[in-house]
Parts: sequence; C-alpha cells; structure tokens
Amino acid sequence: MKAFTLVELLVTLTVVGLLTCLCLPGLNNAIQNGRKAKEISALKGLVIAYNLYAADNGGQLLKSYDASGTATDINGRVLEGEDSHEAHRWPWRLAPYFNYGFYTTTHVNSMETYIKNKGGLSQTYLVSVIPSFGLSMSCGGNDYEGSKYKVSPASNIVQVAKPSQFIAFASSRSTAMNEKFEGFYYILKPSISVWDSRSAPRSTGYISARYNKQAAVAFLGGNVSMINFSELTNSVYWDK
Repeated sequence: MKAFTLVELLVTLTVVGLLTCLCLPGLNNAIQNGRKAKEISALKGLVIAYNLYAADNGGQLLKSYDASGTATDINGRVLEGEDSHEAHRWPWRLAPYFNYGFYTTTHVNSMETYIKNKGGLSQTYLVSVIPSFGLSMSCGGNDYEGSKYKVSPASNIVQVAKPSQFIAFASSRSTAMNEKFEGFYYILKPSISVWDSRSAPRSTGYISARYNKQAAVAFLGGNVSMINFSELTNSVYWDK
C-alpha cells in the first residue's frame, strides 16, 4: 500500500480547504433561502387564518392585544388570570383558525427552536409574546400600555380600501432581558428608514429585515411579499 508523503497530504488538505471556502457561500445562501421560504409559507397560512377570524366575527379585525380577549391552549385549558397576557395577545386567540399549528404558522426557524428548547407549547407566555411575525397595530388595534392604536385606523375589514397594500403581518424582532429574539407579537410603522440590526427594535417598528434588509410581509388581501425595509416607512402600508 502506498504511503502518502507529507507534501501530498498538505496538497490534499489545501484543496479540501479551498473547496470548502468555495462551497460555504452557496451553502449559506441555500440555508437563508430555505428559512425565507419557510417564513413566506407560514405567512400565507397565517393571513388566511386572520381573514377567517374576521369572516366569523362580522369583519372585525383581531387586535394584536385585546384586554378582554379569551383563549384556550392546545389542550383546551382556558388561559386566564389577572396577569394572563397569553389570552390577550393574538397568537393563542387566533390559534383555533390555524389548528394550533404554531410550528408551521407562527413560530418558525429560530423561534421554533427557541420555544421547543424551552419546553414547547406548554410555554404559553413565550408563545404569546415572541411569534416570528408581528401583527400590525393598524389592523384591529392594541389595548396594551396606553397604545395610540386603541382606536385603530382599521377595526373592520370593510374599512380597508386596498387590502392588498395594507400590512397585516411582517417578520418581527425584539429584545428582552439582554436577549435578542427574531420575533415579537406586534409591529408598527418604522420611525427610521435605514435598516440596522443594532437599532432599537422600537425604532424599526419591531420589524426584522433579516433577509438582506428585506422583511417577509403578509397583506390583508392575502398576498405575501419580500419588502425592502426602506419601503416600509411608506404610509400607504399603514393607513387604510
């Protein structure tokens, strides 16, 4: 059996290293495209569920936070109590309309992994607060923390003149307890026009342009698109 010389081994290692360097960018792009495709698919199901809720409630749009909201978990247990924000945020209230399929509809990619590592869907509080997508406060409104969207630009679907341009959900992000999350339960019109992941989540409207400065966006009309962050400051997306 022929023994490899040191030179041959070094040449082999060099070639392997070069091939690895050439393949990594393509692999990273494939992973990123896979994550993006998963978000787009999830958003399509999510906005269908959102419209089904409206159809069952006289066109009323689900609020991102409803102080009088009620919900049950996947086992039918009523989420209640003085501090039970889980029932007030939209994920658990909308869950029956996507058959509690959180991992294919609301919590995908990093948020799916995070929730599963924390104990899964039994973590009702976490499930409620850090879905991968935020619900626009312009849709339905928000009762929490003195929000100016208690009276929303659109509380009923019939008030929206162009549903295909009116944002319902978008990729979101937040920061809490020194942790960064690629998820948050509501979004706002950004107060800055240039995306920077280091910016305070509030300044970006809690929107995450995590795909090369683009966010995955679902419109009330059911269409889903990748939108450049700079475009998301356009009022046409937030005003009925």
